[in-house]
Amino acid sequence: MLPSFDELMKLAQQDPDKLESLRQSWVEDIIESAPEVFQRRLRGLQFQIDMEREKASNPVSSCVKISQMMHEGLANLHEVITQKPLPQEPVKTEVADIIPFPLAIAE
Repeated sequence: MLPSFDELMKLAQQDPDKLESLRQSWVEDIIESAPEVFQRRLRGLQFQIDMEREKASNPVSSCVKISQMMHEGLANLHEVITQKPLPQEPVKTEVADIIPFPLAIAE
């Protein structure tokens, strides 16, 4: 059974290394309990999550990036299941002048 939020908050404040050790242990337990055919993919996904956490400048930034990863994964799953992409915001493009170059024809 997982500790309460208050217990986890207290641990985060008083012993963050222990909390991180618990987190890693829980993640490993979940991956180990998954069918073997999925474990490699889950380890790869956890590696990506850990790298995003490491690169982030603060916990909120980490949370936002991981949330974006989850939404991208959900959009990909939706596309595979329905064979059509989710509506996305239009890509903003800038207008530019096109300068024609004369073609030199070699004879």
